[in-house]
Amino acid sequence: MEFIRIVIYASIYLGLIATTFYIISFSLDSRRKKLIYEDSELPKVSILIPAYNEEKTIEATINSILKSDYPKDRFEVIVIDDGSKDKTLEIAKKFESDKHPFVRVFTKKNGGKGTALNFGIKHAKGEIVFSMDADTFVMSQSMKNMVRLFKDPNIMSVTPAMLVKKPESIWQRVQHIEYLLGLFLRKAFASLNAIFITPGAFSAYRKSFFDKYGGYDEGNITEDLEMSMKIQYNGYNIGNCPEAPVYTSIPKDFKSLIIQRRRWYFGLLKNSSKYRGLLSRKYGDLGVFVFPIAWISIFFAVFLATYLFIKTIIKVRDELIFFANTGFDFQNIFHFNSFFIERALFLFFTDPVILFIFVFAILLGFYIYYASKKIGKIAGLVINLPLFFLFFSVLFALWWIVSIVYFFFAKNVKWR
Repeated sequence: MEFIRIVIYASIYLGLIATTFYIISFSLDSRRKKLIYEDSELPKVSILIPAYNEEKTIEATINSILKSDYPKDRFEVIVIDDGSKDKTLEIAKKFESDKHPFVRVFTKKNGGKGTALNFGIKHAKGEIVFSMDADTFVMSQSMKNMVRLFKDPNIMSVTPAMLVKKPESIWQRVQHIEYLLGLFLRKAFASLNAIFITPGAFSAYRKSFFDKYGGYDEGNITEDLEMSMKIQYNGYNIGNCPEAPVYTSIPKDFKSLIIQRRRWYFGLLKNSSKYRGLLSRKYGDLGVFVFPIAWISIFFAVFLATYLFIKTIIKVRDELIFFANTGFDFQNIFHFNSFFIERALFLFFTDPVILFIFVFAILLGFYIYYASKKIGKIAGLVINLPLFFLFFSVLFALWWIVSIVYFFFAKNVKWR
């Protein structure tokens, strides 16, 4: 029990240090003057949309990028059909017309997202290249706001403000809060040049980086993560633009969600091993603080979630036995007397983990306030916040346990 108590307090202490560090870094960075392109300086960009069996969303995705306020004579849209078996190619082809001369549609044999993106890069004419998922929807100002940051010559990639499109199920509502939390953290990491994930749904890159260091790793199941680590490994910066809202479709049911996260975290394990050299003073805050803290936090999260889950089951059993021995009226379960309430409150507030939960709740409130300042009113918080607190820690631990098992037992993880 002494070891468990040490782990609990160490995780709370580490969490407070990390969040304080990120808040201070974010605050200092927000005061710095950024190099940004004026409208007259904006370079030509290429938006690559790899698609495989995306007939339900491809039309809306292309329409969303065509509504961008980016100068129409300075961007092109390249759709790469990766051997779809549905009507994806047919729908995309409709956009190739005199009305949209900057839209080009290609088709190729199915080979995976990485191959489709590399195919698109070879045909891209833009100085800046965007990767865009075929189920992603962007706001009109997002592309321009992201490209502005490329005036800084050290920036090789820029990430957007990733958001959830119309959360409906319980699992989508939990993810909704997770994505909002990510808005602040990604901006804080950018202030430290410590972003190590560029979302595949919509991220921007300098084409010159691909020309010099090669394209996507075609055999990698998290090719976007591998690319971001490659950028950091070669000494370049990754920026973030919270003023660029991008909405992505997310898993609706539990099975789809765990398959997605298994792929993400398995890919993180693989790529972290490949670029383990990032754990070095050479890479500044990323190497000596952010990356190590991320892995330590994963250990604490898995350990504590597992411990608390088991502890809760045992505690509930013991309490039921206790109340049975005191003659509690289980037949009238809604007849809660003052003794029951007092005991429940005592057990709740004397648990040291509750301190951390309260602090985290306050911080989460601050993060969501920041998100609302950037993207406007946020709907669904009354329902989604309690669901997040109830399920996320358990889900996070479960995702990692499954991914670690697959990693160490050489299980094969595929895209779908």
